[in-house]
Amino acid sequence: MEEKYKNLIFYIACGIIIFSGIFIRVLFFSYARPFWNDESALALNIINHKYTDLFAPMEYYQAAPPLFCIFCKFFLCFIKKAEYALRALPLLFSCLSLPVFFIFSTKILKSKTAAAFALLLFAFNYQLIYYAQELKPYSAEVFIFLCTLLLYFYIDYEKLSRLKLFLISFCIGLSTWFSYTAVFAQLVLFLLLFLYKDKKKTLILFSLPSLSILLLFPLTIGLENNNFLHNFWASGFIEKNLSNLPELIGNNIFFYFPDFSTKIFISLLLLLGIFILAKEIKKPQSGIILFPVVLAVLLSYFDIYPMYLRTCLYIFPLFLIILAKPFDKMQPKYIVINYVIAGFLFAHFTLCTLKTDYSQIIKKDYYRETTQELLQKFAEVSKQSDILVIPMSSKINYEFYKSSVPLKNKNIIVMKRFFYEYNEIEKAYSMLPKGQTYYILLSHSSDKPLEYKNLCAFAKRMKNTEVLKDKYYNALIRFSN
Repeated sequence: MEEKYKNLIFYIACGIIIFSGIFIRVLFFSYARPFWNDESALALNIINHKYTDLFAPMEYYQAAPPLFCIFCKFFLCFIKKAEYALRALPLLFSCLSLPVFFIFSTKILKSKTAAAFALLLFAFNYQLIYYAQELKPYSAEVFIFLCTLLLYFYIDYEKLSRLKLFLISFCIGLSTWFSYTAVFAQLVLFLLLFLYKDKKKTLILFSLPSLSILLLFPLTIGLENNNFLHNFWASGFIEKNLSNLPELIGNNIFFYFPDFSTKIFISLLLLLGIFILAKEIKKPQSGIILFPVVLAVLLSYFDIYPMYLRTCLYIFPLFLIILAKPFDKMQPKYIVINYVIAGFLFAHFTLCTLKTDYSQIIKKDYYRETTQELLQKFAEVSKQSDILVIPMSSKINYEFYKSSVPLKNKNIIVMKRFFYEYNEIEKAYSMLPKGQTYYILLSHSSDKPLEYKNLCAFAKRMKNTEVLKDKYYNALIRFSN
């Protein structure tokens, strides 16, 4: 009776955590935050292309799985506001990943304390919350990766009919078209089933997924040969002499736990968790966690796929389970100590995060583009003869939002190159026709502070200067040449 009572409390507590995690995701989504540059680029591909065109390589240096884009486009048929429609699928995947992670963690972790601790970290991690409301496939990658690995515990070849085997094979193959990183999970699942279960039936099960990968191969080869994407994520590849490995690990820890001043807790728990799992490597429960981590390291080492920041979000839930694994080894007679340590660590993680991330979400104090507002402001304050200048860094956002504001003024110049340094800006903008009034539209991005600073410095040397700005480096800069 006491055990039933403990189980009831455990499931009620985990249910509250899951509901709270869903609530904070839906809340952030409900703000309909304006698209930032990268989202606008993907949104333009989805909106401007036919369904069939989404199976081809994309414009604006974008890469996203075809079925992910198709379903995002499908939501536009029912939801008119693009920020809601195109982010609905990422939100759905993120919300569904909460119960899936809970089930997955209980298959790996024996202790209820460990499972609840892992779920708390998963439900309230800011990066997982953030990508629930961004037009990117990262939350889909998390959900599909977890579902694929979870299949190991439910595939019983003796009880599976041919029809069920075919349906599972079909779903595994289909998942690749929603998430490119699903291929990594499929490889791990194949190895586990091949090593621990029936080899012949495993080969049959993976016939359709193998065919799916072959069909997708031409598109993934295009991604691999995309120099822009490869160079952009170059810092996510491990050097052959391993010299950048400590920095890479540190950058990832800072990205996923940015607000924790005492990151030594995270490092120690990770090392201890990996040590425990390595000792139990003969067990499938350990392999299902360590195999994907080793694979991610190898992919990064051989310059195939970066293990860096948001690109490795798909594997982040496994690191949370590694963090919680040490609590599995606490002896029952030390259960009070177990609760105290887990409670202290989670309180530390949560309080550090509440000071910044959650308060920013609730107060709507987060980085955001205001291209539409800037265009509206230009329409209100500009004269018929004034000229709107779009820097290359703001071009994609302008392209997406330009139709949302009726501009009577059609005098628009789009710069054809990126200019960040003052000398470059002065040279380029001084070549604009003389005797005119210009408005430069600069929308937020992580690389904008330098551009903003130098554009303002240049404008101050001109006549009739005025800068309308906010703290996120969204600005409408006026000057007369």
